Amino acid sequence: MIRVLLMCGLCLVALSACLDNVEVEPEEEVGQTLCLADYQACVDPVFHASINGRAGPLTCSASGCHDINAGSGGGFKIFPNPGDDQAKLLANFTSARAFANMSTPPQSKLLLEPLNGISAISGTHTGGDIFPNENDGCYQAILSWIATRVNEETADSCGRCTVPTISACGF
Repeated sequence: MIRVLLMCGLCLVALSACLDNVEVEPEEEVGQTLCLADYQACVDPVFHASINGRAGPLTCSASGCHDINAGSGGGFKIFPNPGDDQAKLLANFTSARAFANMSTPPQSKLLLEPLNGISAISGTHTGGDIFPNENDGCYQAILSWIATRVNEETADSCGRCTVPTISACGF
């Protein structure tokens, strides 16, 4: 038994000597997060606007839906109309980012749940169909935000989105 432990120890010493000669190149950054500036300008307003869904005018952050204080809208919770409150805006960004599929943006729960004709991932979207199709301006704003990955250092100042015309969104 002692002989086995001694052999294992010698192997570890030999392996550690080999590791000293291995050059580790830094991995190229490919953007691992989403743009906070684009979220603030183009996505967060969608959640607080009255959009004409199939069931009539709705707002995602309204009480009873995704309002962090009183909503029943599953795990997606946001502060209604955060305005200049950066802590609330960041909380909304973090919540929305959690429902974004950065590998396959069109497969994001944030887009699929309110999309007309798509069975919700976790059951029926209680708020009904909000986006009539993938060409909806608000759908496109959210899709563009999810598809544009940025590095953590630039996440608060990237700003490339096109602000959707809210009145043209929905049914």
